[in-house]
Amino acid sequence: MLCPYCSKEMKYGVIESQHEINWKPKKAKLLGAADFHEGAIILSERSFLKGSCVEAYCCSDCKKIIIDYDEELS
Repeated sequence: MLCPYCSKEMKYGVIESQHEINWKPKKAKLLGAADFHEGAIILSERSFLKGSCVEAYCCSDCKKIIIDYDEELS
């Protein structure tokens, strides 16, 4: 994948966590699942045995990470 900022090749990888990985429109006062925050997007639901994992592309030059959140990583 080419970086949309500098057009250089990005590195494929994953972001992993023991918890749900989500995006929220603003920093929450209290941590919690995306279900408790209006407008939140779940990037990867937590699995008790496997944790969470989402595919991502990293640009070392721009220091940007691109995540497609519509696909589930097996």
